[in-house]
Amino acid sequence: MLRENVVGDIPHIDSTAYVDPSAVIIGRVTIGPNCYIGPSVVIRADRFSADDQRAMISIGAHCGIQDLAVLHVHAEEPLEIGDETIINHGAIIHGPSCIGGRCFIGCKSVITHAEIGDGVFVRSNAIIENVSIPGELFIDINSVINSNESVSSLRKITDREQRFIERSIKENKEYPLRCKYSL
Repeated sequence: MLRENVVGDIPHIDSTAYVDPSAVIIGRVTIGPNCYIGPSVVIRADRFSADDQRAMISIGAHCGIQDLAVLHVHAEEPLEIGDETIINHGAIIHGPSCIGGRCFIGCKSVITHAEIGDGVFVRSNAIIENVSIPGELFIDINSVINSNESVSSLRKITDREQRFIERSIKENKEYPLRCKYSL
C-alpha cells in the first residue's frame, strides 16, 4: 500500500522494483531499480512541514528489504540505503542513518542514528546506535555497538563472509522478477 504523508509526499518506486501488496510505504520515499520489498515491510517518512527537505528515505538499486523490516524517519531526519544492500527479516532501521552499499543487515537488528560504511556484515539481533562504522567490518550476533570503543573492537569481514554477502546479493537480484512475473 502506497500512501502520502501529512504534507502530501508520495513514494516514488522504480518500475522494475517489486513491492509486496502487504507492504506499507508512506511519504517521501524513493526506491531504486530492481529492489525487492517483502511482505509486511513498513517504510515510512514522516514530514510535517513542506519546508522540511531532510525527512526522506532513499533506497538504492538492487536492494532487498525482507519481510517485517521497518524503515522510519521523523521530521528533519534522512535515511539512506546504498546499492545492493540486504536488510533482513524484522530489522529496524531508524533515521537519521546511512547504510552503505553491499551491506548485509541481519534479522531483528536495530540501527539508529548510525553511519555504516560499504560492505559491512551485521549478524542477527545486533544493536547499532550513535556510531560511525567504517566499511568491510563484521558485527557478531547480539552485539551492542554504541561507542567508539565498541567500534574499535570490530574485525574485518573474512573471505567466507564476503562470499555470503555476494551470494545474498545475487539471490536478491532475482526476487523482483520472480515475484512480478511468477504464475
